[in-house]
Amino acid sequence: MAYRVVLAGLLFMFLAASPLRAGEPAEPLVYSLRETVMFRADVQARKLGQGRQPSLSSGARLAVWLEHGDDPARAQITLCDLATGKTSLMAKPGGYLGSPRFAPTGDDVLFTRRTEAGVSELWTVRPGGQPKRLAQTGGSHGDDFFEPTYAPDGHILYQDMTHLYRLAPDGTVVSRRPLADFAQGGQGAFTSADRFTARPGTDALAFSRPVTGTPLFRKKVPDLSSALFLQDPKNGQITRITPEGFTAFAPAWTPDGSALVFTGYTDQQAGGAWPFRLWLIRPGQAPVDLGPGEAPMPPAGP
Repeated sequence: MAYRVVLAGLLFMFLAASPLRAGEPAEPLVYSLRETVMFRADVQARKLGQGRQPSLSSGARLAVWLEHGDDPARAQITLCDLATGKTSLMAKPGGYLGSPRFAPTGDDVLFTRRTEAGVSELWTVRPGGQPKRLAQTGGSHGDDFFEPTYAPDGHILYQDMTHLYRLAPDGTVVSRRPLADFAQGGQGAFTSADRFTARPGTDALAFSRPVTGTPLFRKKVPDLSSALFLQDPKNGQITRITPEGFTAFAPAWTPDGSALVFTGYTDQQAGGAWPFRLWLIRPGQAPVDLGPGEAPMPPAGP
């Protein structure tokens, strides 16, 4: 799924665009860099293969990514043992594939599948096992499975542009909540690229949502920007955690729940042919620039 290219505004960037600071922990990450899958441990990065939408297992032992997701004849999930660098085919069930995600414990991988007839499904697979269909759109499961993620308790979160769903590991719908509860009366409906992610150690939800751009943003591109928000589970209060003049989407929590990594860019970076960069943010602090790339994923689980 292509990320929407949106821009941001205002000259806040002398704070927001700071590089990785001395002593700043460098969480292991997988990410994509122009269709190349990269793995970074500390500050060193190495190429794993060709593809996009990578994910890391707990302990950063294994990586998976998507190859040819928009070609139903060739689409596959690729598995990589990070200790040896060896890659292998993990799943190739046919159809259009997307969003492979490691479970917080174990080596189960969740992914989406759309049939050539247009039916959307959630599947799971284990290394060496056969893919199994977990859920299908329709009935209580909604109209689609956009940006699925695992919560720390093993439940699955996804949205269908109207509701946020929580599924039990067996695919049973646990809850269904209108996305209007998270909109705060803001402009722009949730899009298929917006993601909800549960903070480890709490029930707090971080999520991306379209927002009105700043004057500089609107001067550059006639579109909505995107920001990250955090909902307090105790009182329901929603706080914007990325600054003005900043485009941010695809959030993922670090295993300890102290920070989010995400894809984004500043007003100054916006408008280029490929402005996407990796960022780390701790709520209440300025984003830290981790370098070029998109779809960053820290290890799943503790």
